Amino acid sequence: MATSVPELDPGQQRQSARFHRMGLAARAMPGGRSLLVSLPLGPAPFESVGGPLSIERIVFSTVGANQIKCLRPRPVFGLPLLDIRHCTTASAIEARIRQAWRERTRELRETGRHLQRLSIDVRSVEGGSVLSFALPGESPDAGVLMHRLGEAILPSTGALAGLTLGSADDRVLEVSDSLDSGTDLECLIGARIQTLLRKEVGRAQQIPESGRPAMRFTIPEASSSAVSNPGPQQTKVLLVGTQLIEDAALRAALKRHGYLAATARSETEALTRLAGMTPDLVISEYGLGRSDGASLIQATRCLAGIERIPVVLLDDTHHVSRRDAARTVGAAGYLVHPKEVDRFVSRLRPVIDAPGDRRFTRYPQRLAARLADFEENCLATEVGRGGIFIATHQKAARHSALHGEIKLPELGRALRFGGEVLYASESQGSQNRGLGLRFRDISQEDEAALIEYLTWLESSR
Repeated sequence: MATSVPELDPGQQRQSARFHRMGLAARAMPGGRSLLVSLPLGPAPFESVGGPLSIERIVFSTVGANQIKCLRPRPVFGLPLLDIRHCTTASAIEARIRQAWRERTRELRETGRHLQRLSIDVRSVEGGSVLSFALPGESPDAGVLMHRLGEAILPSTGALAGLTLGSADDRVLEVSDSLDSGTDLECLIGARIQTLLRKEVGRAQQIPESGRPAMRFTIPEASSSAVSNPGPQQTKVLLVGTQLIEDAALRAALKRHGYLAATARSETEALTRLAGMTPDLVISEYGLGRSDGASLIQATRCLAGIERIPVVLLDDTHHVSRRDAARTVGAAGYLVHPKEVDRFVSRLRPVIDAPGDRRFTRYPQRLAARLADFEENCLATEVGRGGIFIATHQKAARHSALHGEIKLPELGRALRFGGEVLYASESQGSQNRGLGLRFRDISQEDEAALIEYLTWLESSR
């Protein structure tokens, strides 16, 4: 499939020329809203909590006029957005990245020392970019992750393996730094796991077998069952900003209207969330400390697979300059914090359903695939955050539900999903016929693996 090269606007042309003067290779990312830059590094290793880490090259994307987001290799992905406006050479950019790495490493060391004082056996993983510790009776591979003091990320294996969570935040546990022992922390984590398990049991008892999520579906060798119409899909919303997170009325209204809410307190946390999930809508405060909502919108378009997602910006008071900035970067809405939250939430559906506000990059690939209702194996020839194209001669009714899996050989795993048939095509890629599917049911673990795979594809282009 031929891919057109996006045209750069004057600002991006200046950016590209700037990187060229530094001797760096830069190219436009899909959509033309940012540049992808390859930065070779000096021989000095990155000192991490796990020991020296050798990194020969870092791939980053531009975010707006003056910031960058490190994408590859995996250890540097967790670094925050970095301001490079005063960097005039490639070595200056490298120094800025190394400084951010040192700051992150100091934070991890402080977290590690605190956990060790609680008699918790902690180790570093992912190139020393995150800490992990195992729960009693669980495999070390089923570890709790910690990027910083105060926040633990529960494992997706072990007791929670295959568990369908209500939102991404269910796996994130706020941890007080005043705990007296590791036993207290283990009890806190154990209590959260048991709560999640009880919720799952209760939910499973209320949902008939045919309506359960696709992540629990086991693909048979052959199936003669007919496809069915997909059930209603819960909409995922990402709330960004401390004020929104603490707005109990807003979160309750979202829940009443059937939305699943994930949260992030800052732009950096929001980008971290978006590295593992694709929400249908982002609602953000305009003021985000050292960043703002307009910058967040630009940053979302630098992430692999995202060309555009709807972002609604809320402000404390109306500012004409902020409204104009929101309009310039393509915000789905700009308004003052609503007093009538139910009315506000009821007006979100048209924003979510607007076709022009959501665009995902489609990556041409050839991946082994299987659909549960089809006897023959097939091929996925395009994959993206929103769905896939399956090359097959089999037929399926529009809007019918199909369950299946695709193989991701580079990650050594299969991705399971439930999808809705959006269209059938007679001429797609190298195949004569196929089906375009939109993802409707996909586990958090599989969604995170998909985004990791797309990030790898993007950096390899």
